[in-house]
Amino acid sequence: MTKTIRVKKASGEIEPFSETKVRSSLKRAGAKPAVINKILTQLTGKLHDGITTREIYRQVFELLNQYQAGQGYRYSLKNALMQLGPSGYPFEKFTARLLTHLGYQTQTQAILKGKCIDHEIDVIAKKDNQSFMVECKYHNRPGTKSRSKDVLYTQARFEDLIDHFDQLWLVTNTKLTTNAIKYGQCQDMKLIAWRYPKKGSLEELIETNNLHPLTCLTFLDRHDRQILFQNDLVLCRDLAKASQKKLTSFGLNSAKIKSLRQALSNF
Repeated sequence: MTKTIRVKKASGEIEPFSETKVRSSLKRAGAKPAVINKILTQLTGKLHDGITTREIYRQVFELLNQYQAGQGYRYSLKNALMQLGPSGYPFEKFTARLLTHLGYQTQTQAILKGKCIDHEIDVIAKKDNQSFMVECKYHNRPGTKSRSKDVLYTQARFEDLIDHFDQLWLVTNTKLTTNAIKYGQCQDMKLIAWRYPKKGSLEELIETNNLHPLTCLTFLDRHDRQILFQNDLVLCRDLAKASQKKLTSFGLNSAKIKSLRQALSNF
């Protein structure tokens, strides 16, 4: 009888290792079936009771880049969203770019006068003569979830601004707690999060539309990312369009530009 391997999640929870989850995530990242089988064969021999999800991710990432050069950057999506910081502003810009691609007109960091006080809105999205208030909840700690207090606070702001908008959206880079989902649904709030909703979740929107954040490119350090964010570049496809001269002006050396060109061939 095969022993069940227990895996420790970033939240501290323990769950059985799931080959199905790894296989699904590799498939979404664009790994070929033969490559997926090779990775799972090698990974199985490295598993041990109590292994962390972080260590599994690291090993799968390395194996995917080994067997399918450059494809590992797509696999790093969840971690990449965590790197859209240290402030939440890059995540707001990323959300705006995502919505623009989906056909919305967007504006970030607008100041609007509410019934009681003024509010800075993360993203205003407009489409089909409707206006949406989009609140972006960014977390940079693995295992963190957006909770009921987050949606309660967001709803309170919306009620002060209700004359300006038709609907409230909350977009977060992490999962939502059950109570957060329950309250959001009760208030007719549109929720977009990691793994939620089942159809149209954050990762599905990113992967389906090929809108991966540039933080997927792990060879870019924090300084590189901040310079690029400041120049309104947040997506891998933004960098794919940038000229050699422009990339050099951002302080990227020839080695990083070469890695960039190789990686972006998969975007």
